[in-house]
Amino acid sequence: MIRNKEDFSKYTASPNDSIKTCMARIEQNKKGGLIIIDENYLLLGSISDGDIRRAFLAGKGIDDAINLSYNTSPIKCLDHETDALTFEILIEKKITLLPIVDSCNVLIGIQTSEKGHRFEAVSNFVVIMVGGEGLRLGELTRSTPKTLLKVGGKPILQTILERLEYFGFRNIILCTGHLSEAIEEFCGDGSNFGLNISFYKEKNKLGTVGAVKNVENQLKEPFLVMNGDLLTGLNYKNILDFHKNNNSVMTIGCSNYTSKVPYGVIETEGVRVKRVLEKPTYSYRVSGGIYVLNHQLLDLIPYDRYFDITDLMEEIIAQEKVITAFPIEEYWLDIGMPNDFLKANEDYNQLFKL
Repeated sequence: MIRNKEDFSKYTASPNDSIKTCMARIEQNKKGGLIIIDENYLLLGSISDGDIRRAFLAGKGIDDAINLSYNTSPIKCLDHETDALTFEILIEKKITLLPIVDSCNVLIGIQTSEKGHRFEAVSNFVVIMVGGEGLRLGELTRSTPKTLLKVGGKPILQTILERLEYFGFRNIILCTGHLSEAIEEFCGDGSNFGLNISFYKEKNKLGTVGAVKNVENQLKEPFLVMNGDLLTGLNYKNILDFHKNNNSVMTIGCSNYTSKVPYGVIETEGVRVKRVLEKPTYSYRVSGGIYVLNHQLLDLIPYDRYFDITDLMEEIIAQEKVITAFPIEEYWLDIGMPNDFLKANEDYNQLFKL
């Protein structure tokens, strides 16, 4: 049990802390949530990563305070009850952080589960596209597949696999192409990662989703498709749950992209100037290279033909089926250029230690 208040920080937050701050602490403590207290350590509530996602869907931004987004009736334990109840509560209620309070509801201790928060295993497959040549990375990928480049001292693909296993995914299909033998040798059957890994090697380039058609016999329920060159703090289970809860046929994980115009922008009506914006910044939702697809969509993907994920989106929209956008507010980086590779290595140790 944690009794030293100096050690409370990574397990607690105040109502005025931003969603961004809370997400960073949850990623740090690996417990799936935080205890909410005021400046005098009075227990106010608790917040989980699920609560944070619901706050996003309700319109909150990453820099907004959590204030009323948290649970105001958390499970807790009085100090004199701890010996008998703490571990029983943790197991029975399936929680990983238990606030211990005195008779005035002041936090005096935190009981944590012995291990970090673990997610229940799911049967849904994840298809990872790892066949690209990584030409934009130049010499770095001449003899090494992009997804095996080391970020934080280990291959990008290893970090992806470890995080998928952490969030409960067990069944992985890797669609390979360029330098496929190196990827197959590194991954093996997946047992070293606690996973079941199989492979499909493209004979010809099939685009960003075309190869999935060739493994359709394994995909009987909603499945994830993702690029193999992403570094992200996303909880992969959240996007799957979001997809199911919104009755979507396809869900697109969308990251924020901001672009600053280095000039004054003139808005006109005809020849008349209506407004001048000095070096404005625009924000867009962009496809984050992570998707959830219903297995019925495989009927829309042709065999052995180049077919991009955007082609699939257009087919779905034309049929007026439901595509939803899932907000990726966590850290996200597409490692496509040499500067991205350098940034990924700078960011890794702070953000991605499991």
